[in-house]
Amino acid sequence: MKKTVCFLLFFTFSLGFIHAQNPLLDSLIHHIKDLSTQKASSQRDTNIILSLSLLTERSLNMGDSRNQFFLDSLQRFTKKTNWPKGLGLHERALGKQNDVKGNYTEALKHYTNAIQLLKKAGGDSFELAYAYVLAAFVLNNNGLTDKCIEMLNEALPYAKATKNKNNLCWIYDFLGDYNYYDSFGIRNYKKALFYYKEVEKNIPYTTSPTLKADNPHCLANVYMKLGDEKKANDYRDNALRIAKHYNNRVVIFATYADLADIYEQQKSYEKALEYRKASLEYAQKSGWKEMESRAENYIYQTYKRTGDYKNALKYYELHKTHEDSLGRFSVQKAYAELQAKYEAEKQQLRITDLENEQLIQTQNFLIGLSVLGVLLTCFIFWSNRKLKAKNQQLKTKNREIEDALLKGQTIERKRVASELHDNLNTKIAALRWRLEALDTSKYPEADQKIHAGLLQTLEDVYADVRLISHNLLPTELETQGLVAALQKLTEKLNVNAKTVFHLITNGITERLNPKIEYQLYSVALELVNNVLKHAQAQQVWISISQNHEVVSLTVSDDGVGMSNVEKATGVGLRNISARVEALNGTWLIDSKPTTGTKVTIEVPV
Repeated sequence: MKKTVCFLLFFTFSLGFIHAQNPLLDSLIHHIKDLSTQKASSQRDTNIILSLSLLTERSLNMGDSRNQFFLDSLQRFTKKTNWPKGLGLHERALGKQNDVKGNYTEALKHYTNAIQLLKKAGGDSFELAYAYVLAAFVLNNNGLTDKCIEMLNEALPYAKATKNKNNLCWIYDFLGDYNYYDSFGIRNYKKALFYYKEVEKNIPYTTSPTLKADNPHCLANVYMKLGDEKKANDYRDNALRIAKHYNNRVVIFATYADLADIYEQQKSYEKALEYRKASLEYAQKSGWKEMESRAENYIYQTYKRTGDYKNALKYYELHKTHEDSLGRFSVQKAYAELQAKYEAEKQQLRITDLENEQLIQTQNFLIGLSVLGVLLTCFIFWSNRKLKAKNQQLKTKNREIEDALLKGQTIERKRVASELHDNLNTKIAALRWRLEALDTSKYPEADQKIHAGLLQTLEDVYADVRLISHNLLPTELETQGLVAALQKLTEKLNVNAKTVFHLITNGITERLNPKIEYQLYSVALELVNNVLKHAQAQQVWISISQNHEVVSLTVSDDGVGMSNVEKATGVGLRNISARVEALNGTWLIDSKPTTGTKVTIEVPV
């Protein structure tokens, strides 16, 4: 099976030699051929995969037409060996292929898969860091610079941990670009120089031909901005020399574009256009759709500055076609503006005689009005954003106050419960014991009845205080939630044989917000106390249920009911109303004399 794979590789490479040879790639091809003649082993197979991965990477970077053959060979070999790290390298190569073609969504998907596979395989910080770097650059190319920097920060520890400093240099190179290029809005050329110099210091510890050519190109740019033209020219010449040696078309494209910029600033447009066209040629040869789009955009800008709107429109249309294929930026507005200027140039002679001072004044007035409208719109937008931010702060502060209030109420209820249980109930018990100690055998019958009534009253008061203290904030409510607390409450209430309490639960699978649990428990306790004091009921039903985003609490009894006057004047009912309103809920009393009472509360969650 392995011999078959090797045969396929040789077949692929023999096809590759039909094309123009590249010494850098061909040396890797010969190395793989030498490996394939060795005795089959896992070590040999892993070395072949590593070499194929590097070969595929470099062929894609250089725009070599054999890259698809190399990628296919890498795919076949990794599938045969099923080596986790090899699978990660293949995913990364697929990402690079889509990256070059401008299929950024697919590229990011493959790079992300590569990161996961290489993490799982473990043991190779270099390959993992490079997958991070490539994914970060895709994010940057799609306008997500902040996310790009975040991902590069994730890659940084891996990049620093390896002897090969390729990835560390790519990270420093991006930070240099971030401070150099106008598109990022920083323009800190001294800081850019610092990062580019860090790359230069680490170049001896790198193996990437692209880095070796790209770094002097970057240094040339920044020295030009800093006014050191001699150093800029020296570095630029060095960049071209190295790029041509390695046939790195991307760096050649970028360097020619820089030379065009210089001539354009000198208003030598003919020379500038000469370099623009040369840079476009190398961008096309590189195979990178991104570079080709940039080159077309540069030519469009130069033609626009010369006033040649016909050619400007031609290259802008080419640029727009590439940008649309990249699926990245919307360019309809710029395209319409350019087309309008081109049409205006053709009609200029026909409308010259029609222009007058009033038309110019009107035009200026409309422009001023438009600018004022834009400024006003921006101000309104800014004010709305500021107001929304302030409202969000107020909402956050209100939530903090509500949480603090709930916490304070919880602490106070615990304190009151403790006072009732430890102090008041102790004193009631002591008073009851003293009354029980009295010898009432010699009391008149009437006094004995009074004594017995006092004892019974104290017993009832003791039981009531004990129940209230236990239910002010039961342990179950804090630790297990509302349902558990209501279950405990009904168990305690059913000790009293006069009234039987039933608890029904439905749809409550998770704990509710602590504020909702606390308020609903308090409402249930208030309603239970009302039943015990006034209803003379034999059966009481407590029901708690949840349906979608609403929690319902129902307390019903078979007691004597209440009149409309009692509904309106009851202090306990007013307390219930206040608690329900605090939860933005609704409640309803259904009761008539002799027919019992049913109270339903509904609260959004």
